Amino acid sequence: MRPFLLTGLLLSSSLSAPAAAQSALAAPTLRLTAPVGASVEQRMTMTSVMKFTDVKVTARPGASVPQRQLDSLRSAFQGMGGQTTTITGKSFTRVAARDALGGVTMQLTLIQTIPGLPKALTTKVTQTLDANGTLKDLKLSSDNADVNRLYQQMNLNELIRVSNSSGAGPQLIGLPLTPGQSRETRQEVSLDSMTGALLGPILQDPDADVDPATLTSTPLSFTSRVTFAGPDAAGRLRFTQTGEFGAWQTSVKNRAGQSVFQMSVSGGAVSGDLLVRPDGLPYSSSVRTTMQMQVLMTMDDVQVSATLTQDQTITLRQP
Repeated sequence: MRPFLLTGLLLSSSLSAPAAAQSALAAPTLRLTAPVGASVEQRMTMTSVMKFTDVKVTARPGASVPQRQLDSLRSAFQGMGGQTTTITGKSFTRVAARDALGGVTMQLTLIQTIPGLPKALTTKVTQTLDANGTLKDLKLSSDNADVNRLYQQMNLNELIRVSNSSGAGPQLIGLPLTPGQSRETRQEVSLDSMTGALLGPILQDPDADVDPATLTSTPLSFTSRVTFAGPDAAGRLRFTQTGEFGAWQTSVKNRAGQSVFQMSVSGGAVSGDLLVRPDGLPYSSSVRTTMQMQVLMTMDDVQVSATLTQDQTITLRQP
């Protein structure tokens, strides 16, 4: 899997928004009260297991391919099943500033050691929020050129909209602190810019028989439930998270109008446990995401179809 895709997935789980001011009569909610300069260092481990099943390799219509070549390619895909990729790193979250109107600037720095890269990958996220906890601005940067190109093509306004409409970021700021109470959100997220960025090298290759204008993606629907489980013995706030992905599809055709790549997500689930400090900064978390998808791709004169299952767990712990 390309490193910037993993980074994008992790960063998408790192956006947060502090709560709006609460009245004395309202139920208590988690608020970001940490002072400027307060920071948290966490050790990150991301483990991904990918499995290929139902692999079918055939010659594309009108082409002739030796059977031994088809068998060899089929074996190669089947051999990828069950491979585990582990990425380690560190995450630093810091309250960078507060303005006179109550706005907050948060900075996240993520350093990842990724197999296959010659050096650690550093990614930085800067969030600007107003006094009501609404995300007003978002900046993403990295020391990796591929990742920066991805960010430049992403629709950051859409990410901001999703964060604000979710009602609570993954750091859970703004959630009611009533044990057993849950908050559920349902969203549809456009992944057009993300898909275009991920497939960019293929779409922009003049030697590839691909028509970039035919790239289409359906919105990804997601339902999430976060439940406050109460404080632990040390006073840290415990939350559980569950969620489900809806069906999603992206595809692109060649210049003759034939499909050369198609990926269809049939469903997925998210589950996790999170601990938050009383001042609103994260303490630890472990979130697991599972997803199943069908992939169809054309490579020269060969067509490959397969079912791909991904099981990914991201864990953040205090050092």
